[in-house]
Order: sequence, then structure tokens, then C-alpha cells
Amino acid sequence: MLIGNLYGRLGADPVARLTKNGHAMATASVAVDVTAWQAEEPDTLWVSLLCFGVQADVLLRARKGEMVAAIGKLTRHDYTHPETGEVRENWTLLAESVVTTTSALPPEGRHKKRHGPGEEETHPDDDPFLPPDGEGAPDFDDPIPF
Repeated sequence: MLIGNLYGRLGADPVARLTKNGHAMATASVAVDVTAWQAEEPDTLWVSLLCFGVQADVLLRARKGEMVAAIGKLTRHDYTHPETGEVRENWTLLAESVVTTTSALPPEGRHKKRHGPGEEETHPDDDPFLPPDGEGAPDFDDPIPF
């Protein structure tokens, strides 16, 4: 067993499951691009992603085609295909941490200010990543090295 990470696209919507003890679990197939540098043909490795608890909840919010990044324990199993008799390999990542394009978005209501007991008002202009009113965007005229 290795500690590994993966970065790829979900091949289908994740599937919610329960363990024998009733704990939340999610599984998904992830297509990882393993194309060698300067290769003529693209090469894809399919990895089974297995998540429990909070990580399962994160994965279940993602949908087919979304990018996912995960780190965890990577295992490889060989098996014989029942119809062809061909020996194949299966990779599984037991995720300790999962980030999806959905989970990387800021939470709803990020720009809310409290004005009184129980009152909230939304101020989209209070984004800490935007310049204050009256200031333009910074000038980035430096040359791009690529």
C-alpha cells in the first residue's frame, strides 16, 4: 500500500453506500490522464475512489465529468477477467482528503454582515479579494514567460 494522490475527472456520478455498520461511504471511478510526455496517443488510468464520512459527503456533491483531487492510500490488485482470461490490474484510492470543483467554491452567503440580532444583509461589494471602491484592478503588464 502506498500513499498517493490523484487528479482526474469523474467517469460517472458518485454512488452513495452504507458500510455494514451503517456508516456513510461513497465510491466513484476517476479517469486519470497518465499520458507520457511527448506521447503520440493519450493514455488513461481508471482509479476507483473510496471515501468515508465527511469525505464521502464532499464526493457525493460532485457530478460526472467534474475534476476531483484526492490523497490517500493507493492499492493495486490484479485479477483475471472472467470472459477473456486476461490478467488485469485495478487501482483503488482510499481517500483521506477529497477536493472537487464543487467543494472548492466559496460557501453561499460568504459576504453577509450582521446588522442586528438575527438580521443579515448581503453585500457582494465587500469581497476581500476585490479592490476597494474607487480603485481599479491592479495593472499586470509584466511579460508572461510562456
